[in-house]
Amino acid sequence: MKRSNEQKAAHQQHAKRLLDLGLRKADVSSTLQRKYNLSRATAYRDVDEADQSREIEDHKIDADPVPMISLEDRDALMRMTRQMLIDAYTDGNVQDYARLIREYERLARMGGLSQKF
Repeated sequence: MKRSNEQKAAHQQHAKRLLDLGLRKADVSSTLQRKYNLSRATAYRDVDEADQSREIEDHKIDADPVPMISLEDRDALMRMTRQMLIDAYTDGNVQDYARLIREYERLARMGGLSQKF
């Protein structure tokens, strides 16, 4: 089913907000895919169009990519990741579950921990 122009505009507006936070295009695209059930190509196209319109609106936009994670943030990120793991497991989303496991392991290693989830 084809999206309406209003839906497309809403998706691109969401992408703009996430890009303004400094998130990478790939992360924004995967968020759009999950949240709005878009195909990969459509999500990337929406993100690219949103990024181009951000550039047109303000040429001085230079958001840094996701900043380095400090140890103070690690515990909060681990809690959030555990919650997303639970959601992915409950929804039966194997792809997100596997990705979140890897992210959780990276966060655990960040503090010198060598635990497996």
